[in-house]
Amino acid sequence: MTMGFKELASVCEAVATGRQSLLLRKAGLRESTAESGFQTKHFYLLPTQYHEKSSKASGDGFHIRLRVEVIQSGDLFEWSNVEKLLPLTAYDPETIREHFESRDQKLLHFAHIRAFLLEPEWHLPSSAALSGCRSWFELPSPPANLRESPVSATETMRRTADLLS
Repeated sequence: MTMGFKELASVCEAVATGRQSLLLRKAGLRESTAESGFQTKHFYLLPTQYHEKSSKASGDGFHIRLRVEVIQSGDLFEWSNVEKLLPLTAYDPETIREHFESRDQKLLHFAHIRAFLLEPEWHLPSSAALSGCRSWFELPSPPANLRESPVSATETMRRTADLLS
């Protein structure tokens, strides 16, 4: 099964350039907190503008440039641990704090990832199957001509691994 995970376009860009190797998630409006965790060990990132500050969502679908593999995943239950990681991400700290505080259980799921750039870009048009405020989507099989190259390791990736250990 091929899985896709919706993520902010700004975060996808940071992952693609090696400036970020951590994904954080609480849950979409149509998901329980448990459903939005990182049980899948590899997936494609579907960049979205939905929660971006001062951006409008594109009706053009998803331009997928990244596949990721999960190195480590788990839950963060203390805000102080989340706060240490935020400088190593492109996430808006206020928005992440709101997500952490939302719902009864104070937590964020995390995935420390290794990213692979796709060539050519995989385009999935807008569809009802890919809409809605949820994290995970089953995708069609990727095009046979996709090639992958790993995003080079960076100091940010090493620092993220150190903080998670």
